[in-house]
Amino acid sequence: MSTVSLREIAIDGQPASVHVGGRGEPLLLVHGGWGGASMHWSSVWERLAERFQVIAPDLPGVGRTDTPALGAVGAYARWLERLLDDLGVASAWCVGNSFGAGVASCFAAQHAARCRGLVLVNGTPLPALPRAVGWLLARPLPRQMLRALALKQAYNPSILARAFADPGRAPAALRDDLERGSSPQMDAVLDAVLHGGPSAPLGLAPLIVWGEADRLAGSSARAAMKLHASLPGSQLTFIPATGHMPQLENPEAFVDAVSRFIEARSAAARPRGLGGRVDADA
Repeated sequence: MSTVSLREIAIDGQPASVHVGGRGEPLLLVHGGWGGASMHWSSVWERLAERFQVIAPDLPGVGRTDTPALGAVGAYARWLERLLDDLGVASAWCVGNSFGAGVASCFAAQHAARCRGLVLVNGTPLPALPRAVGWLLARPLPRQMLRALALKQAYNPSILARAFADPGRAPAALRDDLERGSSPQMDAVLDAVLHGGPSAPLGLAPLIVWGEADRLAGSSARAAMKLHASLPGSQLTFIPATGHMPQLENPEAFVDAVSRFIEARSAAARPRGLGGRVDADA
């Protein structure tokens, strides 16, 4: 019997979908720019629900293309805050894959009290663009060129060989989406990238989980090491023989990495002398 189920709610007067289930510390799973929550997280959310309260929303305009995209990544962060409010969740551990890593990082920066800790999965914080650059890139001709680049690098079937260690593990729904070419998800993600976002909050010292065989532009193992070096106190875990969505290609290793990180951080934050001792190296 499935633990995680779909719940339909309303946020700011618009319909919203969120997959919820399990018990324990809240775990917010933020999907990337291909498809929605189910495509990204259904391979792991039942395992995670054995330890955590799973919250996996479909982002407007990306996971749910029948609702308007929100534009700036900061608007997605505010949407996540309202989602937690609706669910009665004060704060959550935040996990983001690809574009979702940028959204989760922005949420952690803008709503620090609501984020217990951050996990970035084959994705980075979205850099803040100077206003003039963002304005220029939003003009018709530059935007057309950016759309063509995004189509070439992230939204066509040929990228599966670079995005997955084994392209045969790519979800059928993703293959179908990429076969259609230009998608509403692509425009929603492009808008968010053009708006940029804040830097990752240094105090959170995130876990970086990376599919070691990812060969998408800007998502190589070298990019992961560079991100790790830029975030003091961060931890970097490579998952071998996986690509841009390591949770799909090796669910067990992914769940283990995320669970160990959260449990270690939770143990370290637990008050000493209250019903037990916390070892210094916990």
